[in-house]
Amino acid sequence: NHFWSPSYCVVSVGGASLEVVKSYIQHQRTPPSAKQINQSIKISAKSRELA
Repeated sequence: NHFWSPSYCVVSVGGASLEVVKSYIQHQRTPPSAKQINQSIKISAKSRELA
């Protein structure tokens, strides 16, 4: 049993260019820097305050 079909994939990128998509995929493999982690924590805290 499969939740998703193992035979195909459909993806939408909302009109982003192929270069933007390629860059996004390549940078997913790069571990986040300490600065990026801290920025993410700050953004998460702010969104919790607004909720």
